[in-house]
Amino acid sequence: MHFEMDWLEDCNSAASEELLTRCRMSLTLNNQHLFRYEDLLGEHQVKDAIVVSAYPLALWFTANWWRLRWEPGPLSNATGNVHDWSMSHMLAAAGSGYAWPNLVFVSDGDNIQLDLKPDCESTGPLRYIERLDTWVMAEAYETCVDQFVKQTLQKLDGTFEGTQLQELWRILSAERANPATALHRQLEARLGYDPEEAPQALLNKLTTLMTDHGEQAIQELASLGHDQVEGNIADIEQRLANPDEAIRLPFKNLGKVEQLITGGRPWARGQEAARNLRKHLALDAGPLSNRRFAELLEAPVRLLEDNDMKQSLSIGIGEVATNDRARVSLGKKRKDARRFMAARLVAEGLNGGEAGLWLPCTNAATARQKYQRAFAQEFLCPYQDLIDWMETTSPEEEILQAAAEHFEVSPLLINTVMVNHGHIPRTGLEAFQ
Repeated sequence: MHFEMDWLEDCNSAASEELLTRCRMSLTLNNQHLFRYEDLLGEHQVKDAIVVSAYPLALWFTANWWRLRWEPGPLSNATGNVHDWSMSHMLAAAGSGYAWPNLVFVSDGDNIQLDLKPDCESTGPLRYIERLDTWVMAEAYETCVDQFVKQTLQKLDGTFEGTQLQELWRILSAERANPATALHRQLEARLGYDPEEAPQALLNKLTTLMTDHGEQAIQELASLGHDQVEGNIADIEQRLANPDEAIRLPFKNLGKVEQLITGGRPWARGQEAARNLRKHLALDAGPLSNRRFAELLEAPVRLLEDNDMKQSLSIGIGEVATNDRARVSLGKKRKDARRFMAARLVAEGLNGGEAGLWLPCTNAATARQKYQRAFAQEFLCPYQDLIDWMETTSPEEEILQAAAEHFEVSPLLINTVMVNHGHIPRTGLEAFQ
């Protein structure tokens, strides 16, 4: 991922930051030109670089740096300000009268998604034509943005001093260099706030919870967004204060399971961890019965089947106790959903940590949650076992339903596995959901 600017020669004596930093700008990723467009005013030529000012884009990246780096996509049931999220994640929000491409950046904590869509209409002077939906490592994203902003600042150096961009970059650099401040800014961003805009009372509560229940666990809960985090924490504290469900974390100290993981995206690591664990436990191919699963958890079978809660939780949670056990609330009513949540807690338990640590299983789109979900899919319904049972990679709907019953998982899980392995188009899964 790399920005390239060809500064326009007639801008050396420009009267403003914007004019001085006018350039032909391109953005490439794996040799694909993301700013590629059709010029509708001339001979309809296709060009790779757009004529814009680097200043407003550098200002946008700097002002939104923390949220771009750490804030996940909005939840499907979010009640917060979606427009506010868009202004911090859509490149078009850089504005200043330029026609920027329809490019959105979304973080999962470890990686940044680049979602680029072509223009559907051609009412303006140009029409962007590239499409892309991919992930880049967060470190590569940071390097690209940092280089772009620094190049823009170098262009300003000696001509303009004390600009808004220079001041914001100075502040941001100091924040990133201070571990305590950086952690604070990350928490604000995950909550969906700009720097220094989160309510102090909420930040104080979350900071206290970090001390008691783990920094990473609370960062994960913050990723639910400020409109949901307080309610979920209240539910967690109520459920764990009087727990009637508990499991053993039988894999807590199996470091070799994690060590066998070769890296890659969180979903790939989750699948690999599940395969390694099934192999380590010598589990038979095919479905994992509730009886065998309950034995592994040293819990009654009813934990995976029964639920007398009056209402379900939107998340699952565990709290590491003593003797490698954990108080848990699976937060679901249906048997397949409870099995899936229990498997996600197994994934969390691989690195269970000290007593008091929370093990959150949320619906936030973070790397940690993707890892959990991919682990649970492969642990309960191994891909190869699924294909062997169906005897096809192009099953009819009835076979998919039968497979869900056979493996005691939801039909959505079966469809998701097939989509993730390229056997069903993603549009089919969206329709199913």
